[in-house]
Amino acid sequence: MTTFNERENAFEAQFAHQEDIKFKVRERAVGLLAFWAAERLHKSAEASEAYAREIVATDVADPNSGLALERVVADLRSRGIGEQEVRQARERFVAQAEQSIRGSVS
Repeated sequence: MTTFNERENAFEAQFAHQEDIKFKVRERAVGLLAFWAAERLHKSAEASEAYAREIVATDVADPNSGLALERVVADLRSRGIGEQEVRQARERFVAQAEQSIRGSVS
């Protein structure tokens, strides 16, 4: 194998690894957000698990649509929690997930 091919393969492997990390961070953050929302919705432990799975599945199915976030915002509106607070929570969970996942990979 030539040096160029080796470098190309290494670049592709690095890119795939980075995309995998991004996916894991996003899905962990979405899961944390869902559990946070479930707590505010006063769901039982079992119902919280089901809610989190549903929200994460929605995000995995179409991560660019924002449907998962919209669902959480809509669900929490009845508890007087606005979109701004949900978005702030999501940002905290993204930072927490990044630290957790990137820290365990390094």
